[in-house]
Amino acid sequence: MNAAQVSSIFPSLNIPEEALAAYHAGKAAENRQQYQEAVGLYDRALVSEASAIFLSRVLDKRGNCYWLLGQYEAAARDFQQALEISNDPGQRARSRARLGEVADARGWYDEALQLYQAALEEGMAAGDVLAIGRSQRGLGIVYRRQGNAEKAIAHLTQALAAFRQSGEALEQARVLTSLGRTRYARGEYQQAITAHTEALHILENLGDRWRIALSLNDIGECHQALYDMEVAIDYHGRALHIAEEENAEVIMPDIKRNMGLNLVGCGQYAEGITYLDDALATAERFGNHEQIALILYALSQAHINQGDLAQAEETVRHLSKVANELVADRYQALAAFRRGDLLLAKGELSAATAELQAAMLAAQNSLDRGVLWKLHATMSYVVEDPAIAAIHRHIAADFIQQTIYPLQDSRLKDVFVHAPPVMAVLAAVGIEPESLVRRN
Repeated sequence: MNAAQVSSIFPSLNIPEEALAAYHAGKAAENRQQYQEAVGLYDRALVSEASAIFLSRVLDKRGNCYWLLGQYEAAARDFQQALEISNDPGQRARSRARLGEVADARGWYDEALQLYQAALEEGMAAGDVLAIGRSQRGLGIVYRRQGNAEKAIAHLTQALAAFRQSGEALEQARVLTSLGRTRYARGEYQQAITAHTEALHILENLGDRWRIALSLNDIGECHQALYDMEVAIDYHGRALHIAEEENAEVIMPDIKRNMGLNLVGCGQYAEGITYLDDALATAERFGNHEQIALILYALSQAHINQGDLAQAEETVRHLSKVANELVADRYQALAAFRRGDLLLAKGELSAATAELQAAMLAAQNSLDRGVLWKLHATMSYVVEDPAIAAIHRHIAADFIQQTIYPLQDSRLKDVFVHAPPVMAVLAAVGIEPESLVRRN
């Protein structure tokens, strides 16, 4: 039975009137994104004399609210209990997929993959489109985190097709967001912007302000990667304003990380580091390991650029620990890159070279073009052999050109090719920035 069918049979289940009223009031509060209020109402709906079908549905809904509040342990308890008491295959598959989301948020990727795969099999056996789509989306997200972008895109494309066929608008937007993040991780910024913009349009029609803030944040991050800092600051400012208005603490770390990165990129180190420190404290409170790793990556770069090597060393050590816990190529690449940067700043060239080579290997496995061109550019300054240095410069230039050509906005192309780090690489290999802007 799908979620809509479950709700439609409630009147025939002899559910106590007060419990049913509390459930509907909880749904209304949840739709208003008043998640703490919804939790209290769902509490009142959980009466022992109600049927297992009803109780599992209430637990699933309350677990979703806990999830959105960043209370992952409480969410996991509700999803697990909903799984255990339900004899409906569709509900069991949906609950198992939600448990996968909790495992993913905690950085337990192997467990998340097992849960999603089991949920997918159950969902397909039950013909439950919501369970199938969510499981495919979950598998795509975990594969993206682990650096397997091809598998990620395959699963996300299947999830999007399922939700488009069933007309699930919110779920379509969630998949488009995941597709955009996968494209971003590959350095395919135009495709990422396209996916995030489509998600944003859906969410604006739905009035889902929490996810509108996330879409604005994601679009801003794409502009940030292309050194379009003024536009990035505008998007992240709008995202932060909505998140603060909605008291959406769980989505604050990523938005504040990006705002901090923008400000550091504009030379406003003190203000930028304040945002990054705030982001880190909140991410650690929620226990989101991916966010923690990305914030530490940004913070360590800021400290290195400022010359605060003692603070940078502590931050890089923390980043390396989190990356090891995540066991994913992308984060291993980021941690090794920062270790190499730090050693380079300390003048330890041979040790820096070894770390940067390790970062390149991990980044190649994860196909992270945005990291790879910077790594090769850095290596061209570190290696002593001029011929090898030239190879690194040309590889960096190739990755830059692969980033530029898909961009449809000529202004965005112009901003990217004239960013100082990009211009330095292009000048080193004798490429005129304007020639890349003019090419279609």
